[in-house]
Amino acid sequence: MSKKIYLSPSNQINNLYAAGDTNECEQCGRIAEYAKMALQRCGFEVKEAPRGQNINISIKESNSWGADLHISIHTNAFNSQTLGGTLVMIYSNATENKKAGNAILNSVAPISPGPDYSLRVNPSLAELNSTKAIAVYLEVEFHDHTTGANWIINNVKAIGEAICKGVCEFYGVTYKVDEAEIFGKLYCVQIGAFKNKSNAESCLQKAKIAGFTDAFIKEVQP
Repeated sequence: MSKKIYLSPSNQINNLYAAGDTNECEQCGRIAEYAKMALQRCGFEVKEAPRGQNINISIKESNSWGADLHISIHTNAFNSQTLGGTLVMIYSNATENKKAGNAILNSVAPISPGPDYSLRVNPSLAELNSTKAIAVYLEVEFHDHTTGANWIINNVKAIGEAICKGVCEFYGVTYKVDEAEIFGKLYCVQIGAFKNKSNAESCLQKAKIAGFTDAFIKEVQP
């Protein structure tokens, strides 16, 4: 049976970013969406809290669903002058808590621009002390700093993928790369349309001589 991962993005709409005319709720929701896609691609069962949902409801959902791992996704702030990097908090130093926290910290921290924090214990946070699952509270980077805000906005997919890599590391699951990143997009070129099939065949032959070996004729309805 696949592991259940509950993603709880920040609902803090009033935490404004120093750039991009956006806020913590919006960007953490975007990160969670990419993390969800990556985790599902890697074989995990995922539930994502709706955008802006009260954390008490998210905690209840996580507990009733029977999540194996609860990940709270936030971005940080201090004095608008500090670029702080990644901070990960856990409920206690219990072995599995530390293993999960370090796996995500070690995956996200290398890509964040600011200096990072060591793993911290913080039993005062509701999403750490009230969840039945192993819980990790992630602060990605400082959004009240212009550099930090722009980095978060422009790297939500990379952050989501990094979260997934950390989860894969924690559970010993092979991380599956997004195939779209490998192969990219394909673009089709149409070089003509003909009423006479012989003209189409002649054009096809010229295309193949020119090296377009994948060219073909497709019949369409006018």
